[in-house]
Amino acid sequence: MRAHPHGTGATVIGSCVEEHPGMVVVATGLGGTRVLDLPLGEQLPRIC
Repeated sequence: MRAHPHGTGATVIGSCVEEHPGMVVVATGLGGTRVLDLPLGEQLPRIC
């Protein structure tokens, strides 16, 4: 992806692991982890 002119600033922001199937787990600022909850309410596309 970085080889393409539009992808020069691409970076890895996460990874898929077998330890947490079907969940999004984030690292906290204190070094722990927590499950990222789904957004509450009706999910509507943003119109700017």
